[in-house]
Amino acid sequence: MAAHSESLSWKQNLILQLKNRNKTQTQTYASLIQSNNKLQEQVSNLRSKSVHSQVEAERLREENLNLRVKVESGGGTGSGEKTQALEQKLYRLQEELTELHRKRGENSQQIIDLNNKLQEKEKELQLKDGLLADSEVRVFALRTEQKNLEATILELEATNQMLKDEHQALQLAFTTIEEKYRRSKDENRELVERWMHLKSKDADKLNEENDSFIRQRQAKLRKELAEAAKETISITEQGKALLPGIPPVCLSASVPTKAMCKFDAHEGEVNAVRFNPSGTLFASGGGDRKIKLWEIRNGECENKGTLLGSNAGITALEFDLEGNLVLGASSDFASRVWSLTDQRLRHTLTGHSGKVFAARFLGESNKVVSGSHDRTLKIWDLHSRACVKTIFAGSSCNDLVTLHGNNIISGHFDKRLRFWDARSDSTANEILLQGRVTSLDLSPDRMSLLCSTRDDSMKIIDLRMNQVSSTFCADGFKASCDWSRAVFSPDGNFVASGSHDGALYVWNITTKKVEKVLKDHNHAVIAVTWNPCGASIVSCEKSRKVVVWSDY
Repeated sequence: MAAHSESLSWKQNLILQLKNRNKTQTQTYASLIQSNNKLQEQVSNLRSKSVHSQVEAERLREENLNLRVKVESGGGTGSGEKTQALEQKLYRLQEELTELHRKRGENSQQIIDLNNKLQEKEKELQLKDGLLADSEVRVFALRTEQKNLEATILELEATNQMLKDEHQALQLAFTTIEEKYRRSKDENRELVERWMHLKSKDADKLNEENDSFIRQRQAKLRKELAEAAKETISITEQGKALLPGIPPVCLSASVPTKAMCKFDAHEGEVNAVRFNPSGTLFASGGGDRKIKLWEIRNGECENKGTLLGSNAGITALEFDLEGNLVLGASSDFASRVWSLTDQRLRHTLTGHSGKVFAARFLGESNKVVSGSHDRTLKIWDLHSRACVKTIFAGSSCNDLVTLHGNNIISGHFDKRLRFWDARSDSTANEILLQGRVTSLDLSPDRMSLLCSTRDDSMKIIDLRMNQVSSTFCADGFKASCDWSRAVFSPDGNFVASGSHDGALYVWNITTKKVEKVLKDHNHAVIAVTWNPCGASIVSCEKSRKVVVWSDY
């Protein structure tokens, strides 16, 4: 009802404005029309007077003519006077007629001017009528638009009301969900506390198992020492010290020709193998999250311990120079350090946001550098158990080596080798290769770098010239994965790498030709390590197996 009354008042107001405008515009023409009517009447009067004067003039002419006739026929003096009076009267009438003609011309000119003005006003009136019609069309369009807008307003009001209702419903739902979130958070806190308690129990149990294992190991060691004390000690031709703990000196490495031992090392794939510096044992890391220690004795591999604590598969292994610590990189975005004396987890280095594919001790045993799939390198201080430096490499790091204390060389997914100084954030140099870098290994004299790439070749980089000095490839050889590992021999005369077809290829650096192809794996060979004494090689594959190659 309110909208209807408002619409009527708006229409009445518009009609009133149109009437006022009509009145204002017609007042301008009213005086002109009245003047025109008066002039028309005056013209009519003048015309009638003119006609009357003409009639009177004709009559006077006739009288004048008659009088002339009479005079000519001999009329008296009285007639002459009368004639003169009539001539004067005729003269006056002629003057009056002339004046009337003059006024008639003036009135005619005024009529013409007024007609012109009237035509102009009529044109203006037509223009005003056109504008009025346009205004009426616009008014009609505006009324239609107003109706549409009113309908739109009604729809928007209905939509707004619906949104308000939905907002209230969502607010209620949000309150309910928030309450559930609080409850879930409390439950999660309780679960974390329970989990931490269980982990603490597991750690205590693990420590007890380790203590028991250490006691058994010590007892066994005492027994072996007692037996060894009765035997004569000698040194082999290859320079391997038979006394435990004495580092071997490799004068000349030999390439084995047969598999001495093959066994299941882990429950899943075996990703990494590494000999300790003395060559008395080697470690293997697998997808079962375990690092196992092995000793080669009488042609068999004896498990000397298992290092636990990783939450995902092991990707890389490293011993410190003294052989007291084991460093393992893991797919759970962390690196860990274990002590070999008690086989306990000492440090957990977390901070990467991607899988850690490489980890090495940096100079001393109290610093570690790790490379990750998150495209960063991190330097860790084991005393503070914290990351002291993060280097943004720009590409996923698959392997790295350390050189001369603070120097780091990293191999990346973008086919580049990058040289870093741990004291600086920027790379000192880069070398672009033909394929993605899978592994790096330094030669014994630390003058050359072995690079394995996914273009199915290996290259030796001369670190003094920073350029490729040798390239090795072979028919059938193909890198098994992005983290397949290749190594130098301890004397620096050979390089070895596993292939996707299960074969182990050994090249002679001097001749740059394949020295030997060893075949006993049934699956792709991932990693290879050469005993520091130079007499044996250990390789691992994607399916549980580890093979020890040796002729002794």
